[in-house]
Amino acid sequence: MNTINIKKVFEWVAVAGMISCAALISSCKENNEYPSNNDKVVVKSVHLSDAKDVVLDRTVSFARLGQLIRIDGTGFLGMQKVYINGVSAYFNPTLMSNTSMIVKVPNDAPTVEATEDVRNTIRFVKSDDNQLVYTFEIRMAAPTITNISHTLPQAGERIYIYGTNLYEIHKITFPGNVTVTTGIESDDEEGTYCTLIVPAGITQSGSVLVEGSAGGAYSPGYFNFREGLFMTDFSSDPHHGWSSGVSGNLTDIIPATGDGPKSQGIYRAFNEDGDLIPAGRVDAGFYWANSTNWSSVYTESVMPSNTPTSLSGVQMDVYFEGEWNSGTIRFVIADGSGAQRYCMWYTPWVENGRRVDFPNPNGWFTITLPFSDSPDYVDKTFAEVTNSVNTANYKQWGPHFDNTDITTGSGASLVVLQASEPTNVIIYMDNFRIVPLDVPTYSDYE
Repeated sequence: MNTINIKKVFEWVAVAGMISCAALISSCKENNEYPSNNDKVVVKSVHLSDAKDVVLDRTVSFARLGQLIRIDGTGFLGMQKVYINGVSAYFNPTLMSNTSMIVKVPNDAPTVEATEDVRNTIRFVKSDDNQLVYTFEIRMAAPTITNISHTLPQAGERIYIYGTNLYEIHKITFPGNVTVTTGIESDDEEGTYCTLIVPAGITQSGSVLVEGSAGGAYSPGYFNFREGLFMTDFSSDPHHGWSSGVSGNLTDIIPATGDGPKSQGIYRAFNEDGDLIPAGRVDAGFYWANSTNWSSVYTESVMPSNTPTSLSGVQMDVYFEGEWNSGTIRFVIADGSGAQRYCMWYTPWVENGRRVDFPNPNGWFTITLPFSDSPDYVDKTFAEVTNSVNTANYKQWGPHFDNTDITTGSGASLVVLQASEPTNVIIYMDNFRIVPLDVPTYSDYE
Protein backbone atom coordinates (compact mmCIF):
# COMPACT_ATOMS: atom_id res chain seq x y z
CA MET A 1 0.00 0.00 0.00
CA ASN A 2 1.49 3.39 -0.93
CA THR A 3 1.57 6.43 1.36
CA ILE A 4 -1.15 8.40 -0.38
CA ASN A 5 -3.57 5.47 -0.12
CA ILE A 6 -3.04 5.13 3.64
CA LYS A 7 -3.60 8.84 4.00
CA LYS A 8 -6.82 8.69 2.05
CA VAL A 9 -8.14 5.87 4.24
CA PHE A 10 -7.54 7.78 7.44
CA GLU A 11 -8.95 10.97 5.97
CA TRP A 12 -12.09 9.03 5.11
CA VAL A 13 -12.43 7.61 8.61
CA ALA A 14 -12.09 11.11 10.06
CA VAL A 15 -14.92 12.55 8.00
CA ALA A 16 -17.15 9.49 7.75
CA GLY A 17 -19.58 11.01 10.25
CA MET A 18 -20.14 13.98 7.94
CA ILE A 19 -20.80 11.97 4.81
CA SER A 20 -24.40 11.07 5.55
CA CYS A 21 -25.25 14.75 5.94
CA ALA A 22 -23.44 15.66 2.77
CA ALA A 23 -25.19 12.87 0.92
CA LEU A 24 -28.53 14.42 1.73
CA ILE A 25 -27.48 17.60 -0.02
CA SER A 26 -26.25 16.05 -3.24
CA SER A 27 -24.62 12.97 -4.68
CA CYS A 28 -23.10 14.95 -7.51
CA LYS A 29 -21.81 18.45 -8.21
CA GLU A 30 -21.99 20.81 -11.13
CA ASN A 31 -19.08 20.48 -13.51
CA ASN A 32 -17.55 23.81 -12.50
CA GLU A 33 -17.11 22.58 -8.91
CA TYR A 34 -14.62 19.94 -10.03
CA PRO A 35 -11.21 20.57 -11.52
CA SER A 36 -11.54 20.10 -15.27
CA ASN A 37 -9.99 16.94 -16.64
CA ASN A 38 -10.75 15.31 -19.95
CA ASP A 39 -8.62 12.22 -19.36
CA LYS A 40 -10.30 8.90 -19.91
CA VAL A 41 -11.19 7.00 -16.73
CA VAL A 42 -9.06 3.96 -16.05
CA VAL A 43 -9.71 1.60 -13.11
CA LYS A 44 -6.74 -0.43 -11.91
CA SER A 45 -8.16 -1.96 -8.71
CA VAL A 46 -10.91 -1.70 -6.09
CA HIS A 47 -10.19 -1.65 -2.37
CA LEU A 48 -12.39 -2.05 0.70
CA SER A 49 -11.94 0.90 3.07
CA ASP A 50 -12.90 -0.36 6.52
CA ALA A 51 -11.51 1.09 9.75
CA LYS A 52 -12.71 -2.01 11.64
CA ASP A 53 -10.91 -4.47 9.39
CA VAL A 54 -7.50 -5.87 10.21
CA VAL A 55 -6.47 -4.59 6.80
CA LEU A 56 -7.68 -1.01 6.42
CA ASP A 57 -7.41 -0.91 2.65
CA ARG A 58 -7.50 -4.36 1.09
CA THR A 59 -7.87 -5.17 -2.60
CA VAL A 60 -11.21 -6.91 -3.21
CA SER A 61 -13.05 -8.58 -6.05
CA PHE A 62 -16.52 -7.72 -4.69
CA ALA A 63 -18.24 -5.35 -2.28
CA ARG A 64 -21.48 -5.39 -0.32
CA LEU A 65 -24.31 -2.90 -0.05
CA GLY A 66 -23.44 -0.07 2.32
CA GLN A 67 -19.67 -0.58 2.18
CA LEU A 68 -17.06 2.04 1.32
CA ILE A 69 -14.79 1.22 -1.58
CA ARG A 70 -11.71 3.05 -2.81
CA ILE A 71 -11.15 3.04 -6.56
CA ASP A 72 -7.53 3.14 -7.71
CA GLY A 73 -6.78 4.29 -11.25
CA THR A 74 -6.49 7.49 -13.27
CA GLY A 75 -8.66 10.21 -14.72
CA PHE A 76 -11.03 10.70 -11.78
CA LEU A 77 -10.89 14.51 -11.58
CA GLY A 78 -13.97 15.99 -13.18
CA MET A 79 -16.16 13.03 -12.25
CA GLN A 80 -19.86 13.91 -12.41
CA LYS A 81 -21.65 10.70 -11.47
CA VAL A 82 -20.94 7.16 -10.33
CA TYR A 83 -23.62 4.49 -10.73
CA ILE A 84 -23.42 1.12 -8.99
CA ASN A 85 -25.79 -1.48 -10.42
CA GLY A 86 -27.66 1.40 -11.99
CA VAL A 87 -28.13 3.43 -8.80
CA SER A 88 -26.39 6.76 -8.19
CA ALA A 89 -23.63 6.34 -5.61
CA TYR A 90 -22.25 9.00 -3.30
CA PHE A 91 -18.63 10.08 -3.49
CA ASN A 92 -16.92 12.95 -1.70
CA PRO A 93 -14.87 15.20 -3.99
CA THR A 94 -12.72 16.41 -1.11
CA LEU A 95 -11.36 12.89 -0.75
CA MET A 96 -10.72 12.45 -4.45
CA SER A 97 -7.54 12.80 -6.44
CA ASN A 98 -6.92 12.05 -10.07
CA THR A 99 -5.77 8.55 -9.10
CA SER A 100 -7.99 7.65 -6.12
CA MET A 101 -11.62 8.14 -5.08
CA ILE A 102 -13.83 6.70 -2.35
CA VAL A 103 -17.40 5.65 -3.16
CA LYS A 104 -20.21 4.36 -0.94
CA VAL A 105 -22.09 1.38 -2.36
CA PRO A 106 -25.77 2.42 -2.13
CA ASN A 107 -27.83 0.46 0.37
CA ASP A 108 -30.72 0.41 -2.08
CA ALA A 109 -28.78 -0.85 -5.10
CA PRO A 110 -30.31 -4.02 -6.59
CA THR A 111 -28.15 -7.14 -6.57
CA VAL A 112 -29.59 -10.47 -7.74
CA GLU A 113 -32.67 -8.62 -9.01
CA ALA A 114 -30.68 -6.09 -11.05
CA THR A 115 -31.17 -6.20 -14.81
CA GLU A 116 -28.40 -7.84 -16.80
CA ASP A 117 -27.24 -4.57 -18.36
CA VAL A 118 -26.35 -3.04 -14.98
CA ARG A 119 -25.80 -5.99 -12.68
CA ASN A 120 -22.27 -6.12 -11.20
CA THR A 121 -21.19 -2.85 -12.81
CA ILE A 122 -19.76 0.47 -11.71
CA ARG A 123 -20.37 3.21 -14.28
CA PHE A 124 -18.19 6.32 -14.12
CA VAL A 125 -19.59 9.41 -15.86
CA LYS A 126 -17.49 12.51 -16.57
CA SER A 127 -19.52 13.61 -19.56
CA ASP A 128 -21.85 12.13 -22.15
CA ASP A 129 -18.91 11.01 -24.24
CA ASN A 130 -16.46 10.22 -21.43
CA GLN A 131 -17.74 7.24 -19.47
CA LEU A 132 -16.46 3.89 -18.27
CA VAL A 133 -18.45 0.79 -17.32
CA TYR A 134 -16.32 -1.35 -15.01
CA THR A 135 -17.36 -4.91 -14.23
CA PHE A 136 -17.30 -5.53 -10.49
CA GLU A 137 -19.35 -7.90 -8.33
CA ILE A 138 -21.85 -6.27 -5.97
CA ARG A 139 -23.35 -8.46 -3.28
CA MET A 140 -26.25 -7.84 -0.96
CA ALA A 141 -25.56 -7.17 2.72
CA ALA A 142 -24.01 -10.09 4.57
CA PRO A 143 -26.42 -12.72 5.96
CA THR A 144 -27.17 -13.06 9.65
CA ILE A 145 -28.58 -15.82 11.84
CA THR A 146 -31.08 -14.60 14.42
CA ASN A 147 -32.46 -17.90 15.68
CA ILE A 148 -32.33 -21.68 15.30
CA SER A 149 -35.65 -23.40 15.89
CA HIS A 150 -34.12 -26.16 18.04
CA THR A 151 -30.54 -26.06 19.30
CA LEU A 152 -30.47 -29.52 20.87
CA PRO A 153 -32.13 -31.64 18.17
CA GLN A 154 -31.73 -35.32 17.44
CA ALA A 155 -30.37 -36.66 14.16
CA GLY A 156 -33.08 -37.02 11.53
CA GLU A 157 -35.18 -34.10 12.79
CA ARG A 158 -35.92 -30.98 10.78
CA ILE A 159 -34.75 -27.63 12.07
CA TYR A 160 -35.13 -24.10 10.73
CA ILE A 161 -32.40 -21.48 10.74
CA TYR A 162 -33.83 -17.94 10.73
CA GLY A 163 -32.12 -14.69 9.83
CA THR A 164 -31.59 -12.20 7.03
CA ASN A 165 -30.24 -12.58 3.49
CA LEU A 166 -30.27 -16.37 3.71
CA TYR A 167 -30.48 -16.79 -0.06
CA GLU A 168 -29.49 -19.91 -1.96
CA ILE A 169 -27.88 -21.59 1.04
CA HIS A 170 -25.72 -24.37 -0.34
CA LYS A 171 -23.64 -25.42 2.66
CA ILE A 172 -24.27 -25.70 6.42
CA THR A 173 -21.48 -26.68 8.79
CA PHE A 174 -22.29 -27.91 12.30
CA PRO A 175 -19.86 -28.02 15.25
CA GLY A 176 -17.13 -30.60 14.73
CA ASN A 177 -17.05 -29.80 11.00
CA VAL A 178 -20.12 -31.92 10.24
CA THR A 179 -21.15 -30.54 6.86
CA VAL A 180 -24.39 -30.72 4.86
CA THR A 181 -24.51 -29.71 1.19
CA THR A 182 -27.67 -31.46 -0.01
CA GLY A 183 -31.32 -31.33 1.02
CA ILE A 184 -31.13 -27.68 2.11
CA GLU A 185 -34.20 -25.59 1.35
CA SER A 186 -33.92 -21.79 1.34
CA ASP A 187 -36.42 -18.95 1.34
CA ASP A 188 -34.99 -17.42 -1.82
CA GLU A 189 -37.69 -14.73 -2.06
CA GLU A 190 -37.24 -13.07 1.33
CA GLY A 191 -34.07 -14.74 2.60
CA THR A 192 -35.52 -15.16 6.09
CA TYR A 193 -34.83 -18.86 6.69
CA CYS A 194 -33.36 -22.12 5.50
CA THR A 195 -34.24 -25.61 6.65
CA LEU A 196 -32.67 -29.08 6.64
CA ILE A 197 -32.68 -32.46 8.35
CA VAL A 198 -30.11 -32.69 11.15
CA PRO A 199 -27.31 -35.09 10.19
CA ALA A 200 -25.90 -37.82 12.39
CA GLY A 201 -22.50 -37.49 14.02
CA ILE A 202 -22.79 -34.15 15.80
CA THR A 203 -20.95 -34.64 19.08
CA GLN A 204 -19.45 -31.20 19.67
CA SER A 205 -21.04 -27.90 20.60
CA GLY A 206 -20.57 -24.47 19.09
CA SER A 207 -21.78 -22.29 16.25
CA VAL A 208 -23.50 -23.28 13.02
CA LEU A 209 -22.11 -21.77 9.80
CA VAL A 210 -24.37 -21.20 6.80
CA GLU A 211 -23.07 -20.23 3.36
CA GLY A 212 -25.08 -18.99 0.42
CA SER A 213 -25.13 -16.51 -2.44
CA ALA A 214 -24.91 -13.56 -0.03
CA GLY A 215 -21.94 -15.02 1.84
CA GLY A 216 -21.61 -16.75 5.19
CA ALA A 217 -22.84 -16.24 8.74
CA TYR A 218 -22.39 -17.91 12.12
CA SER A 219 -25.01 -18.59 14.76
CA PRO A 220 -24.33 -17.99 18.44
CA GLY A 221 -22.26 -20.74 20.01
CA TYR A 222 -25.25 -22.47 21.61
CA PHE A 223 -25.83 -25.38 19.22
CA ASN A 224 -25.68 -28.80 20.93
CA PHE A 225 -24.35 -27.18 24.11
CA ARG A 226 -24.97 -30.24 26.25
CA GLU A 227 -22.28 -29.26 28.72
CA GLY A 228 -24.65 -26.52 29.86
CA LEU A 229 -27.55 -28.90 30.61
CA PHE A 230 -28.71 -28.61 34.20
CA MET A 231 -31.43 -31.23 34.20
CA THR A 232 -31.60 -34.40 32.15
CA ASP A 233 -34.27 -36.08 34.27
CA PHE A 234 -37.15 -34.57 36.25
CA SER A 235 -37.22 -37.21 39.00
CA SER A 236 -33.99 -39.06 39.67
CA ASP A 237 -31.65 -36.26 38.68
CA PRO A 238 -29.89 -34.75 41.76
CA HIS A 239 -30.82 -31.27 40.59
CA HIS A 240 -34.55 -31.98 40.90
CA GLY A 241 -36.61 -29.64 43.07
CA TRP A 242 -40.37 -29.29 43.48
CA SER A 243 -43.32 -27.91 41.56
CA SER A 244 -46.95 -26.81 41.57
CA GLY A 245 -49.42 -26.78 38.70
CA VAL A 246 -47.03 -28.98 36.71
CA SER A 247 -47.57 -32.56 35.56
CA GLY A 248 -45.65 -35.55 36.76
CA ASN A 249 -43.06 -37.22 34.55
CA LEU A 250 -44.25 -37.77 30.97
CA THR A 251 -42.58 -40.11 28.49
CA ASP A 252 -44.87 -40.49 25.45
CA ILE A 253 -43.07 -39.37 22.29
CA ILE A 254 -44.67 -36.11 21.15
CA PRO A 255 -45.56 -35.12 18.55
CA ALA A 256 -46.27 -38.60 17.26
CA THR A 257 -45.95 -37.66 13.59
CA GLY A 258 -43.99 -35.31 11.36
CA ASP A 259 -40.26 -34.68 10.97
CA GLY A 260 -40.06 -31.84 13.53
CA PRO A 261 -38.09 -32.25 16.79
CA LYS A 262 -39.70 -34.70 19.22
CA SER A 263 -39.57 -35.20 22.97
CA GLN A 264 -36.38 -36.56 24.49
CA GLY A 265 -37.04 -38.95 27.35
CA ILE A 266 -38.78 -37.50 30.42
CA TYR A 267 -40.49 -34.11 30.23
CA ARG A 268 -43.22 -32.25 32.12
CA ALA A 269 -46.08 -29.90 31.31
CA PHE A 270 -47.81 -26.76 32.47
CA ASN A 271 -51.61 -27.22 32.47
CA GLU A 272 -51.46 -30.86 31.38
CA ASP A 273 -55.25 -31.27 31.24
CA GLY A 274 -55.86 -28.13 29.18
CA ASP A 275 -57.95 -26.43 31.87
CA LEU A 276 -59.07 -22.85 31.28
CA ILE A 277 -56.62 -20.54 33.05
CA PRO A 278 -58.30 -17.21 33.87
CA ALA A 279 -56.81 -13.90 32.85
CA GLY A 280 -54.65 -12.27 35.51
CA ARG A 281 -53.49 -15.55 37.08
CA VAL A 282 -49.95 -15.48 38.53
CA ASP A 283 -48.10 -18.76 39.05
CA ALA A 284 -50.59 -20.91 37.18
CA GLY A 285 -47.74 -23.39 37.32
CA PHE A 286 -44.09 -23.40 38.33
CA TYR A 287 -41.16 -25.75 38.51
CA TRP A 288 -38.23 -25.27 40.89
CA ALA A 289 -34.84 -26.89 40.37
CA ASN A 290 -32.26 -27.10 43.14
CA SER A 291 -29.83 -24.20 42.63
CA THR A 292 -27.32 -25.33 45.27
CA ASN A 293 -25.78 -27.42 42.49
CA TRP A 294 -24.89 -24.48 40.24
CA SER A 295 -21.26 -24.39 41.29
CA SER A 296 -20.74 -28.06 40.39
CA VAL A 297 -22.45 -27.75 37.00
CA TYR A 298 -21.38 -24.33 35.74
CA THR A 299 -17.65 -24.49 36.15
CA GLU A 300 -15.22 -22.09 34.52
CA SER A 301 -14.77 -24.48 31.59
CA VAL A 302 -18.52 -24.54 30.91
CA MET A 303 -19.17 -20.80 31.29
CA PRO A 304 -16.27 -18.43 32.05
CA SER A 305 -17.17 -16.20 34.97
CA ASN A 306 -16.28 -13.02 33.07
CA THR A 307 -18.79 -13.73 30.27
CA PRO A 308 -21.08 -10.68 29.84
CA THR A 309 -24.74 -11.32 30.60
CA SER A 310 -25.55 -10.19 27.05
CA LEU A 311 -23.47 -13.13 25.79
CA SER A 312 -24.89 -15.82 28.08
CA GLY A 313 -28.37 -16.98 28.92
CA VAL A 314 -30.89 -19.73 29.56
CA GLN A 315 -32.41 -22.10 27.02
CA MET A 316 -35.25 -24.56 27.41
CA ASP A 317 -37.13 -26.68 24.91
CA VAL A 318 -40.92 -26.44 24.71
CA TYR A 319 -43.83 -27.90 22.78
CA PHE A 320 -47.42 -26.74 23.08
CA GLU A 321 -50.91 -27.90 22.26
CA GLY A 322 -53.88 -25.62 21.73
CA GLU A 323 -53.63 -21.90 21.03
CA TRP A 324 -50.94 -19.91 22.86
CA ASN A 325 -53.12 -16.80 22.90
CA SER A 326 -52.12 -15.60 26.37
CA GLY A 327 -49.66 -16.41 29.12
CA THR A 328 -45.95 -15.93 29.74
CA ILE A 329 -43.07 -18.19 30.72
CA ARG A 330 -41.20 -16.36 33.45
CA PHE A 331 -37.84 -17.98 34.08
CA VAL A 332 -36.64 -17.12 37.58
CA ILE A 333 -32.90 -17.32 38.23
CA ALA A 334 -32.62 -16.26 41.88
CA ASP A 335 -35.72 -16.69 44.07
CA GLY A 336 -36.84 -14.62 47.02
CA SER A 337 -36.74 -10.98 45.89
CA GLY A 338 -40.18 -10.66 44.32
CA ALA A 339 -41.90 -11.91 41.18
CA GLN A 340 -40.30 -9.30 38.91
CA ARG A 341 -36.71 -9.74 40.08
CA TYR A 342 -33.89 -11.84 38.62
CA CYS A 343 -36.02 -13.31 35.85
CA MET A 344 -36.58 -13.20 32.10
CA TRP A 345 -39.85 -13.49 30.15
CA TYR A 346 -41.01 -15.29 27.04
CA THR A 347 -44.30 -14.06 25.56
CA PRO A 348 -44.64 -15.28 21.96
CA TRP A 349 -48.06 -13.73 21.32
CA VAL A 350 -46.76 -10.18 21.75
CA GLU A 351 -44.22 -8.46 19.50
CA ASN A 352 -43.24 -4.80 19.96
CA GLY A 353 -46.21 -4.30 22.26
CA ARG A 354 -48.73 -5.67 19.75
CA ARG A 355 -50.71 -8.90 19.84
CA VAL A 356 -49.70 -11.32 17.08
CA ASP A 357 -50.69 -14.81 16.04
CA PHE A 358 -48.25 -17.48 17.17
CA PRO A 359 -48.62 -20.45 14.85
CA ASN A 360 -47.89 -23.88 16.27
CA PRO A 361 -44.64 -25.19 14.72
CA ASN A 362 -45.84 -28.79 15.31
CA GLY A 363 -42.62 -29.76 16.99
CA TRP A 364 -40.45 -28.91 19.97
CA PHE A 365 -38.55 -25.65 19.76
CA THR A 366 -35.96 -23.79 21.80
CA ILE A 367 -36.53 -20.64 23.84
CA THR A 368 -33.43 -18.47 24.36
CA LEU A 369 -33.42 -15.92 27.19
CA PRO A 370 -30.26 -13.78 27.57
CA PHE A 371 -29.53 -12.92 31.19
CA SER A 372 -29.34 -9.26 30.16
CA ASP A 373 -33.10 -9.36 29.46
CA SER A 374 -33.49 -9.05 33.23
CA PRO A 375 -32.98 -5.48 34.52
CA ASP A 376 -31.12 -7.02 37.45
CA TYR A 377 -28.46 -8.47 35.14
CA VAL A 378 -27.90 -5.66 32.63
CA ASP A 379 -24.19 -4.83 32.12
CA LYS A 380 -23.07 -7.59 34.47
CA THR A 381 -21.14 -10.83 34.17
CA PHE A 382 -21.96 -14.49 34.63
CA ALA A 383 -20.03 -14.36 37.91
CA GLU A 384 -22.59 -11.84 39.21
CA VAL A 385 -25.44 -14.06 38.01
CA THR A 386 -23.92 -16.95 39.94
CA ASN A 387 -23.49 -14.76 43.01
CA SER A 388 -27.18 -13.80 42.89
CA VAL A 389 -28.09 -17.50 42.84
CA ASN A 390 -25.75 -18.34 45.71
CA THR A 391 -27.04 -15.48 47.90
CA ALA A 392 -30.75 -15.85 47.04
CA ASN A 393 -33.18 -16.34 49.90
CA TYR A 394 -34.29 -19.65 48.42
CA LYS A 395 -31.97 -22.09 46.63
CA GLN A 396 -34.17 -22.73 43.63
CA TRP A 397 -34.58 -21.59 40.03
CA GLY A 398 -36.81 -22.50 37.13
CA PRO A 399 -39.74 -21.59 34.83
CA HIS A 400 -43.15 -20.29 35.88
CA PHE A 401 -46.29 -19.84 33.79
CA ASP A 402 -48.18 -16.59 34.43
CA ASN A 403 -51.32 -15.48 32.61
CA THR A 404 -51.01 -11.78 33.38
CA ASP A 405 -51.19 -8.53 31.41
CA ILE A 406 -48.17 -7.37 29.43
CA THR A 407 -47.20 -4.01 30.88
CA THR A 408 -44.50 -1.38 30.84
CA GLY A 409 -43.52 1.10 33.54
CA SER A 410 -44.61 0.84 37.16
CA GLY A 411 -46.74 2.54 39.76
CA ALA A 412 -48.64 5.55 38.44
CA SER A 413 -46.86 5.24 35.09
CA LEU A 414 -47.88 1.61 34.54
CA VAL A 415 -49.21 1.05 31.02
CA VAL A 416 -50.95 -2.13 29.86
CA LEU A 417 -49.60 -2.99 26.42
CA GLN A 418 -51.71 -6.12 25.97
CA ALA A 419 -54.33 -7.49 28.32
CA SER A 420 -54.26 -11.17 29.16
CA GLU A 421 -57.24 -13.36 28.36
CA PRO A 422 -58.35 -16.85 29.41
CA THR A 423 -56.28 -19.62 27.84
CA ASN A 424 -56.23 -23.40 27.85
CA VAL A 425 -52.82 -23.81 26.24
CA ILE A 426 -50.74 -26.84 27.34
CA ILE A 427 -46.99 -26.21 27.42
CA TYR A 428 -44.51 -29.09 27.67
CA MET A 429 -40.94 -28.36 28.82
CA ASP A 430 -37.53 -30.02 28.94
CA ASN A 431 -33.75 -29.49 28.84
CA PHE A 432 -33.04 -26.47 31.05
CA ARG A 433 -29.55 -25.26 30.20
CA ILE A 434 -27.21 -22.29 30.26
CA VAL A 435 -25.54 -21.45 26.96
CA PRO A 436 -23.09 -19.00 25.39
CA LEU A 437 -24.53 -16.41 23.01
CA ASP A 438 -21.35 -15.05 21.43
CA VAL A 439 -21.20 -15.10 17.62
CA PRO A 440 -17.91 -15.72 15.79
CA THR A 441 -16.95 -13.14 13.17
CA TYR A 442 -17.27 -14.32 9.60
CA SER A 443 -14.81 -12.84 7.13
CA ASP A 444 -15.34 -12.77 3.39
CA TYR A 445 -11.61 -12.66 2.88
CA GLU A 446 -10.26 -15.65 4.79
